[in-house]
Amino acid sequence: GINAEYGKQWYQRRVRQSTHMKCLKDSDISVQKVKTDTQNMMKSIQNVNERLLHAIGYLSDVSTTAPHGGSVYNSEKDFQLAHEQCRLVLDRLSKLAEKSKLKEFKPEEVWKLRSN
Repeated sequence: GINAEYGKQWYQRRVRQSTHMKCLKDSDISVQKVKTDTQNMMKSIQNVNERLLHAIGYLSDVSTTAPHGGSVYNSEKDFQLAHEQCRLVLDRLSKLAEKSKLKEFKPEEVWKLRSN
C-alpha cells in the first residue's frame, strides 16, 4: 500500500544520498576551491550588474530626450518644429494673398490692405 511505497521511495533516496556523499568524498573538491570559485562568480555577477546599470542609465537618458553625450536629437527636433511653424505661416500668408487677389506675395501690399 501507501506505506510500502513510501518506504521504497525513502530507501531509494537514502541510497542516492549515500552515493552522492561517497562521490564527494572521493573527488578532489576542496572547501577552499569552492569558496574561491564562488567569490570569482560573485565578482563576475557584480561586474555584469554594474555594466547593465550603466547601459540602463544611458538608455534612460536617450529615451527620455534628456541631453546626453553625442546626442543631437533635441536640436533636430527643435529644427523640425521651427520648420513646420514657418511652413504654416507661409501657407497662411499665401491664402491671405489669394483672398486679396494679389498675384505675388508682397508684404508691403498686405499692410496697405490692412490699413484701409
